Amino acid sequence: MRDLDELRAFLAVVRTTSVKAAAELLDVSRTTLRRRLEALEQRVGASLFWNDAAGAHPTPAAQVLMHEGQALLDAYSALMGRVRQAARGE
Repeated sequence: MRDLDELRAFLAVVRTTSVKAAAELLDVSRTTLRRRLEALEQRVGASLFWNDAAGAHPTPAAQVLMHEGQALLDAYSALMGRVRQAARGE
């Protein structure tokens, strides 16, 4: 599930525009969040954010990942819900 953790970290930074705020949102350290982002950037072979005084901004590569990534997380969440229902015999 490491891939999903990386994707969640990425999407949290997109939503909050801040590594610090995203780490707080996910209840992980900033170091952990940065490691997840770095691993994801290595996986996709591109930088995902550029930073300025206003915060973290998604790159063009990140724009693609934002939309497709959220859909993937939503599908995963729905799948896990169906699995839990099946396990309960519903």
